[in-house]
Amino acid sequence: MSEILPDGAVRQRGFTLVELAVSLFVTVTVLLGVLALFDFSNKLARAQTNVADMQQSLRVAQADVMRYIRMAGRGGLPLGNSVLGVWSGWAVDVSNNVADDTHIGVDAATPEVVPGSDVLTIRGTFSSPLYQANPADPASFTVGATGGKIQIASTTPTSIPQDLSALKDAIKKKRHEALLLVSPKGNNVWAVVELDPENSKENVDPVEVAFKISGGLYTDKYSAFSPVGAGVFNADVTTVAFVGILEEYRFYARRELADPNDDKSDLTPKLSRARVYPGTQVPWGDDTANWRLDIADNIFDLQVALAFNTSLKADEVNGTVKETADGEADDWLYNGEKDPKPNDYAASSLSYIRLSTLARTDRRDKDYEAPLLVRAEDHSYDGSPFNGGSERMYRRRILRTTIDMRNLG
Repeated sequence: MSEILPDGAVRQRGFTLVELAVSLFVTVTVLLGVLALFDFSNKLARAQTNVADMQQSLRVAQADVMRYIRMAGRGGLPLGNSVLGVWSGWAVDVSNNVADDTHIGVDAATPEVVPGSDVLTIRGTFSSPLYQANPADPASFTVGATGGKIQIASTTPTSIPQDLSALKDAIKKKRHEALLLVSPKGNNVWAVVELDPENSKENVDPVEVAFKISGGLYTDKYSAFSPVGAGVFNADVTTVAFVGILEEYRFYARRELADPNDDKSDLTPKLSRARVYPGTQVPWGDDTANWRLDIADNIFDLQVALAFNTSLKADEVNGTVKETADGEADDWLYNGEKDPKPNDYAASSLSYIRLSTLARTDRRDKDYEAPLLVRAEDHSYDGSPFNGGSERMYRRRILRTTIDMRNLG
């Protein structure tokens, strides 16, 4: 600024100390506000990104499992019934609320399952076609006391091409697959046998598929999926219309630590899928990598509830099933703390599967505290490690989907 003196001279004058202090204070205040806004925006963006990643994991996890559930029993394998106080079907199997130190196989070297979560097993013909045989040709199917043969051509009896590559590959690589044989009498007449690759011929047309009823690596396990029980061939299967390679997949929440050598390191759970030879504890293709095919990250619980058509019969038009808050006296199994026993549903068919997956964000937020987990289906979180310590710094979400099982009849 300038000042005119009495003699007419002009003298320049700067800002006073007070003015400088005020301007500096205003500038600092504005900068702090901008920085605070930037920090808030950054935290919000980071939280939203973590939540978006978590929700994507939930969607991916459920999409993969639902794809197999909707094909459960494909090829003609029926659902089966509950036995020995647990639900143990043929096409759908559930291990409910597994105990601590449970592994996906009997060997402790196989991946560990998150304690308290469920293991869902799905069986059917999924990744390969259903092959048509020619039941009108007596030479297409022969069976003896311990085994037999089936002829499957590259074209169906109605001259439609069929891709035999999966079947030929199993023979060539000597995999003792489970074969689902369905009679032309109907889907309710079937048998499960073991592929005998050593006595099969894959380089001819029709392909000669040899099978074993007994004396094979897994014949006792495979025949358990037949209606007549283990070790016995279904005598009603005198001809075969369809042949499928029976597959088994187990979906589970895999317990993993950030540092495998440190039991106190952070949990990094994942939803995984295991593929095994049906009914066995042998990974498919004898490849141990098939024990853990990871689907989605940060899935720390998988819960499965089953709905049966007990009271549904009285309301088939509306398609509703009865459900109570505590799971007592309703149509659902594994949905509450007072569930009836699985054998109470032995005479009922499965109508729906409800799939619940719980996920958490990839990173903690020290300024966030998640509400306590109480219950997911029949899994109580009372005393759960997921309710303690820094675990509540994670944001968590649950996704529940009900899948119609009418395709199982």
